[in-house]
Amino acid sequence: MNDCPSFKEKFRTTKFILEAGHRLKLPPVACASACVLYHRFLKLCQEGDYKLYDGTLVGTTALYLASKTEEFPCKLRDVINVSYRVLHRDKAPLEVGSLYWELRDSVVNCELMMLRILQFHVAFNNPHKYLLHYLKSLDDWLGDESSNSISQLSWSFLQDSFHTTLPLQFKPSLIAVSMIYFSLKCLGIIVPSQGAQHAWWKAMCPDSTEQEIQAIISNMMEFYSQENVVAE
Repeated sequence: MNDCPSFKEKFRTTKFILEAGHRLKLPPVACASACVLYHRFLKLCQEGDYKLYDGTLVGTTALYLASKTEEFPCKLRDVINVSYRVLHRDKAPLEVGSLYWELRDSVVNCELMMLRILQFHVAFNNPHKYLLHYLKSLDDWLGDESSNSISQLSWSFLQDSFHTTLPLQFKPSLIAVSMIYFSLKCLGIIVPSQGAQHAWWKAMCPDSTEQEIQAIISNMMEFYSQENVVAE
């Protein structure tokens, strides 16, 4: 079986995906889907003992594929040019020449391999819509100025979760409610529950358990701990 890339290597790739996606003006759901495609492809390559492609090549290909699956299609030339600029900040923009055509062929071949490994299962149910719905419900529940802080922190946590494999392990609704739970804990905000039949998170996501929520939060805390080590 192939050796698993280190946390630093995987984080470098997902960070690249998110930055390139932002420069391509892709919405968060498309960037998130690209990260999930990368994680799924990597996992299946390891399980099937397939060749592990260069992380940035897979990241570029995942962005291109995700832009199409999320119905925000980008031109392949734009994806290649932006990815090149992110990777080579000190170089001149990529011109249409031999290097460009080599990169284009690499992405096209990688896309075919990715589709084959993923068996064309490239759709992803993103947690974003669940988070929006839950935050609206919580806003109605709390009805105070803290809602804005909760929303901002929850979205930030959700964005960071795509650096991890959490989207492969848990339902999107559970991930969304866990990001809010984590935010409330960090902000020290308690949701009033007097007279309520269920806790707020159970009312929003009935099939969730506190054990699962705590597992997701533990994974996020572990990610931030490793991220700090990489940044040092």
